[in-house]
Amino acid sequence: MIKNLLNYIVVNFGFSSLDEFYSSTIHYRLTILTIPVSLISSVVQMYTGLGYLTLLSFAVLVFMEFITGIYASKIKNVPIESKKFSRFGLKLLVWISLIFIINSLKMEYKDKADITSLMAHGLFSWLHASLYIYINLEYLISVLENLEVISGNDAATSKLTLIKNKISSFLDKLLS
Repeated sequence: MIKNLLNYIVVNFGFSSLDEFYSSTIHYRLTILTIPVSLISSVVQMYTGLGYLTLLSFAVLVFMEFITGIYASKIKNVPIESKKFSRFGLKLLVWISLIFIINSLKMEYKDKADITSLMAHGLFSWLHASLYIYINLEYLISVLENLEVISGNDAATSKLTLIKNKISSFLDKLLS
């Protein structure tokens, strides 16, 4: 009875049958890809405290820093060394570990109602956001430096240098 009603509805929307509607709606072949990706992204989001668009933008920024760094090295005729690649990976691992640790501390105090827990949650929330902003600004500065090399502009008058100097002075004020 219900299957006949559903079949009638989907046929009126241009599908030949309920089975065609199901196969059009749920792509079983894609579930091999989508289930692991969604599982990984939700676990990463839970442990880093960052939304998926934020993580995606961070990944794009890190990738841009990596690619522009390689390209800038080629322009400066500096050979690419595995040691420098390892440094890149180690820095990224340390940053992500710090984000994870601070997010874990923040989550520890999230649902507790006493004043100390509220203060601790506020402190770790602020620290989490501040650290993430700092990391992004560091990578952004690196991308801007690489773009200066790639563009061949005079570093003293480059608009990229002006932006980089503004970010650097902001970080200096923030850290002092």
